[in-house]
Amino acid sequence: MIAVFMTVLFGFAGFSLPYPVFGPMFLKPELGFLDPSIPVEFRPFLLGIAIALYPVGQFIGAPWLGRWSDRIGRRPVLLGSLVGAAGGYLVTAVGVAIASLPLLLAGRFLSGLCEGNMAIAQSITSDISTPKTKVRNFGLITVAINVGWIIGPLLGGFLSDPDIYAGFNVSWPFFFAAGMFGVNLVVVFFTLRIPDYARRRTVDEKSGPVGMEDGSSSPALAVELSANADAVVPDQHEDPAFKPRTVWQTVCDKKLLPGFVISFFSYVAVYVFFAFFGVYLVQMHDVSSSFLGTCSAIISVPLIAAGLLVEPARKRIGLAGVSVVAHVFLGVGMITFLLPDGLVWIFVPMSLAAFGIAWCEVTTSLFISDAAGPHEQGQALGVYRSAHVMAEAVAVLAGGLLSGQSPQSPFFMGFVAAMVCVAGIMAWKRAVPGLGHNAGDVTAP
Repeated sequence: MIAVFMTVLFGFAGFSLPYPVFGPMFLKPELGFLDPSIPVEFRPFLLGIAIALYPVGQFIGAPWLGRWSDRIGRRPVLLGSLVGAAGGYLVTAVGVAIASLPLLLAGRFLSGLCEGNMAIAQSITSDISTPKTKVRNFGLITVAINVGWIIGPLLGGFLSDPDIYAGFNVSWPFFFAAGMFGVNLVVVFFTLRIPDYARRRTVDEKSGPVGMEDGSSSPALAVELSANADAVVPDQHEDPAFKPRTVWQTVCDKKLLPGFVISFFSYVAVYVFFAFFGVYLVQMHDVSSSFLGTCSAIISVPLIAAGLLVEPARKRIGLAGVSVVAHVFLGVGMITFLLPDGLVWIFVPMSLAAFGIAWCEVTTSLFISDAAGPHEQGQALGVYRSAHVMAEAVAVLAGGLLSGQSPQSPFFMGFVAAMVCVAGIMAWKRAVPGLGHNAGDVTAP
């Protein structure tokens, strides 16, 4: 898990680094990126487009990257995606430096198209996990994401603030993000050369049960996949259980579809909060990019704490129960975020929402991984990632339109999306009493 942890950490630090910059860059005419003649109410919509192009690219690229990682191996696909993502950030940085909106938008789309490391990292985690370690390992991924959210926004906020150093400007974070993906590439290239790092578990009806890492018996045959080698995919004629499916067949699978729908609404709520709390604070309190970076770092503390507490909570109330609580926390946190008049008390509702977000991330990914077949973890988690990024695109585009009319409106949309998830999970749990069972779930007493 060390290599996966570092991959996700560096990836999300680079991904989140520009977030504190976008709000001031698009909304403050004095920064000079957009023409001062552009109306104030239209600027949040342009901001929404700039943010949305990244997830739109991911929506297109993630399922295919996951599918290719199932077929040709995790490592080569992951390395290729990181090269493309770093190049996309360089294009974005040049666009910001020369104040070219089209170049920035092109760089954002290219970065998103190539940035498939999250789905592949989740696939590797699923490959190497046993039923007893799966929740813990997916929780560690969430911790890595949220540590990245501490490092990235802090660097982004400070690197773009000329009050800290006269040479800093809004292009610096994007150049630094390209460097972060370059470091990520180096980490993957060297650390994923560990023998026996990843395992593909495939059903072999001829061989029967084999021992698992924890000593228990399982009908799955562990096939070693060296980080240096291509994927070991069994021949369909030799293994009747192996039946590759198209991406669309995976989307329409009755066991997976409810999870994809719930994940979509979950990430609409998540990205409304992440994308617009900074916009709201700029609109209502005229804060600086360094303050927004500090805010992102502070709320990462409850994000990390929640990632560490997900397993004890799962043991007490079950995976579905954790997911319901998570979405309630997120919805209530977003609504109460709008209540304080000053900046001091905003951190209480922000922390509540952040705690819920961490559990949303873990539970939705586990629902998909547990429902997917052993041969298509990469493809199923790639589709999950597409639902995730499609939700991000919807959240930032719709939120951008709403924010131009009223700074509070996006948060009401996020609250409704979170409550849809609560209702959906409860209905799914009634229809499938064993929901979450493969993650070690138990019925709460």
